[in-house]
Amino acid sequence: MADDDIGELFAAIDKLFETEDYEMALPLCSKATEMDSKNLTARKCRVFALLNLSRWSDALQVIDNAGSDKASLSFELAYCYYRLNRFQDALGAIGKAADDRSVRLEAQVRYRMGDYEASAKMYEKLWKEDKDDTGLLVNTLASRVSGDRPAEALAVMSGPNAELLDESYELCFNMACALIDEGRLSEAETRLQEAKQLCSSELQAAEDIPEEDAQILEDHEELAAIHTQRACVFQRRGMTDEANELYSRVLRQRGSDGGEVDVTVLAIACNNTIALRTEGKSLFDSLKRINIASKESLEHKLTRKQTIEIAINKCLLLLQARRLDEARRELQRLKENFPGHPRVIMVQSAISYAEKKTKVCEETLQGYLTEHPGDEDTLTALAQLYAQQRRFDRAVEVLCQLPVRRRSQPHTLQAIVSLHQKQKSPDKAVSCIRETIEFWTKSQASSDEESLGSVLRIAAQLALQLKDNAFAAEVFQLYLEKVDGTDVEALCGLVRALASTDIKKAEQYAQRLKVPDYDHLDAEELEQAPIPKIAHLSTKKISKGRPAKDAEDDTAATGEEVDSDEDAAAEGDVKRKKKKKKHIRLPKNFDPENPGPPPDPERWLPKRERTEYKKRMKKRDKHLQRGPQGTMPVDDVAFRKQGPSTAQVEVSSDNRSGKPRNQGRKKAAGKK
Repeated sequence: MADDDIGELFAAIDKLFETEDYEMALPLCSKATEMDSKNLTARKCRVFALLNLSRWSDALQVIDNAGSDKASLSFELAYCYYRLNRFQDALGAIGKAADDRSVRLEAQVRYRMGDYEASAKMYEKLWKEDKDDTGLLVNTLASRVSGDRPAEALAVMSGPNAELLDESYELCFNMACALIDEGRLSEAETRLQEAKQLCSSELQAAEDIPEEDAQILEDHEELAAIHTQRACVFQRRGMTDEANELYSRVLRQRGSDGGEVDVTVLAIACNNTIALRTEGKSLFDSLKRINIASKESLEHKLTRKQTIEIAINKCLLLLQARRLDEARRELQRLKENFPGHPRVIMVQSAISYAEKKTKVCEETLQGYLTEHPGDEDTLTALAQLYAQQRRFDRAVEVLCQLPVRRRSQPHTLQAIVSLHQKQKSPDKAVSCIRETIEFWTKSQASSDEESLGSVLRIAAQLALQLKDNAFAAEVFQLYLEKVDGTDVEALCGLVRALASTDIKKAEQYAQRLKVPDYDHLDAEELEQAPIPKIAHLSTKKISKGRPAKDAEDDTAATGEEVDSDEDAAAEGDVKRKKKKKKHIRLPKNFDPENPGPPPDPERWLPKRERTEYKKRMKKRDKHLQRGPQGTMPVDDVAFRKQGPSTAQVEVSSDNRSGKPRNQGRKKAAGKK
């Protein structure tokens, strides 16, 4: 009877598994385990249900209590350890298992541990054995890109594998990431657009969305990673407004079905948004965002490269906020987690520089280069330090130690050329540019037209500054042949440069210039047409600018007889112009809209004769000292004028006009 009951339970569990109703299946699995504790199938069903419900700890507890059956659940045990971020225990549980699913799990575990080289090799081997599983190729590219091997990722997608890019948006996305690391931004943007179209088509088919409503997919959580990567491309190309708009959309969007954007995508968007801001701007908001992006819960979800970049940006933000103690604590945490990483050394030198210890900063970078010679990031940081100290010779010397691939990047080349010019060494700048042009035209990077175009524009600018027509002609010709043959500006520059070196060749290229067509104009009609008059030129200006004789010569040279009526009209115009009203001179900084109080009517009188001045003088005379120096009157009588009062005395009858005697004197003073 018990066997029949267990059989019925297994039948019910099987139906629930087919409908993926694991929540209802779990109690039945537990009941089957209680009925027969030694039944391995019941135990596996229970573990399977728990794993599908993401209850990793509960599944691990069931496996630990399996006793002798634990060995048969080694894969499930390793998977529980993997989901609980106990990667070393997961590798121990997998052991030496050689089955396909164990190898895949080990490759994923090693990817999470940061062993990207081993993970990529395992995925490549699995891909060769199973060409139908595109996901293995996707993971291979991810491992190569995360391990700072973008060139190897691009090599994997060469040949017949390139045809698969039209079938999988994950492949297009990872391919775009590799192109970004290689600096091929235009190609990366094209791949991201293709990935977006493929992903939108898949979502539209999966969710039965008609084509007219496809616009609602723009804010779907599956497209958030593509939007973020496109924003990164815009950011690197200097299109900050477009990048900021995409980052803002990702940070505020929610999925159409209620799903949220992946936390790793949000963390990267937060970090890149902070990097867009200028130094010292919105520090409070930036620190809040960087704290969200650097949570400990994201430690095992982000790649090693992403974790380091976010941690370094947090240290730099703390430095901008003058929180040096917190920056030092973050630096110590970075040293413990990523010992010997060049970015950690750069943060350490940045803290020393913020403390105005430039000598310590220089010694830190030089010490790391002694142990790790040729490190590109450290060399770049040291060159920047020398440039800020105006030690241009040392800065150029350090930059020249970079490998040719890094030295030939447009921004690095621009810096080297600028430093050579500051040292007044144009020959070295030209030789450096020639080396870079040779790298982009003859090496494997010859397909990168965008970088070659940037280098040639830098070369053309230098050639024009040096007035080296031969070098300029060489650069413009190479630009037309390798980059853009329809560029009119480059063609004009080539003709101008060849005009002084090779006239015949200049004429050949000049024929390619598209001169405007003037066939619709009649030459005879133009010759017979009167000379257009210059509206703003008057006879007064002509007579002022040169002698009258020259003006007469001009009228005679036209071969026309000037009518006297026209002269009279011209004279009348001149006279009318002379009658223009004189502009009213307003006081300095006078605002007609806010004139303020009216001006003082006595402003034309001398100060000593103004009413306010007299009142002020009377008040000042009141406090004049009388007597020897140091004496001071004690009563108010001393301040009053002595003598009889004239308040009640009538005016003398001799002054019959009734005007004050001083009125004429005041008027005379006013005329002055």
